[in-house]
Parts: sequence; C-alpha cells; structure tokens
Amino acid sequence: MHRTPLMMSLSTSNHGYSQRWEQTLACMLVPLVVWFCVLASIQYGYYGNSRLVLGPSSSRLMKTSSILVEKVEVRNDHNNLVLYAFNQKPELISQTNWTTSRFLVVPRNTRKGFSLWLNKGSRIRMRWEAQASSRNQLEGMVIKGNEAEYMIEEDDRYQIGVLNMNDKNIVLNLNVNVSAKIYDTTKANNIYSSINGSCTFSLLFPNTYYLILTAPKNVDDDNDDSDGEWFVEVSFITRMVAYIAILGLCIIVIFMILRCLGGYDNDNDNSNVTIDTSNNNNNVLVSSSQEITEPMMHHHHDVKPNPKNDEEEESSEDGSSCSSEELYDEKLCVICYDEQRNCFFVPCGHSATCFPCAKRIVDGESKVCPVCRRLIHKVRRLFMS
Repeated sequence: MHRTPLMMSLSTSNHGYSQRWEQTLACMLVPLVVWFCVLASIQYGYYGNSRLVLGPSSSRLMKTSSILVEKVEVRNDHNNLVLYAFNQKPELISQTNWTTSRFLVVPRNTRKGFSLWLNKGSRIRMRWEAQASSRNQLEGMVIKGNEAEYMIEEDDRYQIGVLNMNDKNIVLNLNVNVSAKIYDTTKANNIYSSINGSCTFSLLFPNTYYLILTAPKNVDDDNDDSDGEWFVEVSFITRMVAYIAILGLCIIVIFMILRCLGGYDNDNDNSNVTIDTSNNNNNVLVSSSQEITEPMMHHHHDVKPNPKNDEEEESSEDGSSCSSEELYDEKLCVICYDEQRNCFFVPCGHSATCFPCAKRIVDGESKVCPVCRRLIHKVRRLFMS
C-alpha cells in the first residue's frame, strides 16, 4: 500500500526536471538576447567602423570610453593626419582661415558641390565665376538638412554647393573662403600621426578620452573623393572583457528579478498560516484541496458476490472499508501516512502532505506537486486550532 506515493514521485521527477530545465533556459536566453542587442548596437552603431568627412584645417572631436573600446585606429593614405588625445574636453577657442577652389560642371536643374566638417562658430564666404548670362539663375548654398545658412551653429557635416536653375549645363569656378573654429590642441596628453598611412591609439582602462582628429591646411585635391569630398577611415577595436562582464551582469540582474518574483525559493521563504478548523465548515483552501485530492485517496475493490456466504461477505466488506478508511484518511499525509496534512503548496494551493514531507519534495530534485504536478515555489504551514 505504501508503493503508490513512491511511484508517483518517481513518475513526476522527469516532469520536474523538464520544468526546471525550461526555467533555466528562459533565464539564460533573456540576458543572451540583451547582450547580443547591446553588442550589435555598439559594434555597428556608435562605436562602429566609420568613414568620416574632413576638410582643410578640419578639427573633429570624438568622445571614446575605454570601458568598451580598447584601441582606435585612423587610416589615410594621402594626407598627414594628426590625432590628439585628451583626458578632458578641449576648448573650441582657436580659429584658422583657409581657401579652396573647385572647378565644377553643373548639369541643368541640379546641384553640385562638396562636404566639409565645420565646428560651431565657423563662417563661410562663397564666390563663383561663370558665364554672365547664367549668373542670374545661380544660387549658392550651404546645406545642413533642409536649412541654408552661412553661420555655423553646431558641429556637423555641411554640404557646400551650387544649384543650377538654367535649362543648360554650365561650367564655373567656385571659390570658398572659410573662417573655421578649431579645438585647442596645446594641452594634448598624446599625439599620433598617420604619416605612414595609419596610426593607432591604445586606451587605458577605465578612462574616458576626447580625441581630436585634425587635417593639414593644404589638402591634396587630387586625392579627394570623386565628389570633391575628403574622407578618413576610423576603426574602433572593442574590449571583449567588457562585453562578457555585461553579459554576466545581465544574468545576475535577471536572476535576482526572478527570485524576487518567486521563481526561486529558499528555506526562509516558507511562511506559516494559521487556520481555525474547530468549526464544521473548513477553510475554503483546505476543503477545495481535499476535494481535488479526493480521487487519489479512493481505491475501488471489486468484490465478487457469493450467495452462499452472505454473512462472511458483509463482514469482509465492513473490515475492508474500515481498513481503507483508516489508511486513506483525507487528513493523513499521502506520502508517509503517519502525520496529518498541515501545509499547502504555492502556487497550486493543494494540501496533501505533512510539512516534513513537503519540505523533502521542495528540497529534492523534483519540485512538483504530487496532485497536479505543477512546479512548487513555496510551502506554507497550516496550524490547526
């Protein structure tokens, strides 16, 4: 008679192991997804390899964190770039003047020009030489987005060009005079040059660096881009230790959240509940759990009728029913059959065992309710009065 609970516990062990495995997999999957999204956003976003536009006497600021970036590499095969490294943000107080001239063939009803990097406070003056009949239908532009302006209000990439509104192509010579604001580089901590084609700066952990990328005043126009733009390749080499640490932090945070929500239990989380059972009407929780567990308590015995021994049949039936009622009393634990039921499981609410047996179930590998086979989070004790 005592084999039934043991067989039931063994049959539910695989189910409990499967539920715990699914819970562990879900706990690991979320931080992996978060880590992948963070890695992709940094690798191909803010700290992704980029192709930056510059210009004569350009001074471009880049803020880099050594927590996520280990090295910065600058490549340019045609001009001598200089990379300055600062521990604090430098001031934008210096000024330089330079002039460039471009020979442009502008098709009808189109715009043509080139891009420059300009800092806040810079000024631009444009002058072009073309045929006299076409000058009245030419417009000079300095474009950032949808706005045309000559006074630079913020650091950004600006398009300088000419819009041809004539019905025929024109040939002109565009002269641009720029009064550019540049950063003060006299207090730089490190200086690197790309005279050999590239330069690499190693960042010390865990500092934040301000990098200033400057171009020479006389840029070789023959080595410009096909549209008259001058670019430089900048690569950020990531620090993989930081990404592994971010992954571990995500796992810890999600584990703590699941623990606070009841996904993991410990011995101190088992609360005690006192229920008054002196009345004939029992508590709703106890009565409902008893009704649910009732099918497990009853065993039907088929007794063949014997018309010759009616009295023996009645006596045997009485003895069988008495022993069955004593053994399968609804107030006894379904595991040990010695102690009364004095606890219930959370979240299913079934009351089928005594508190020591319930503790053994929770502390074991198969943390499932012996009634409904749901995963058990906690055990609460019932004090009968």
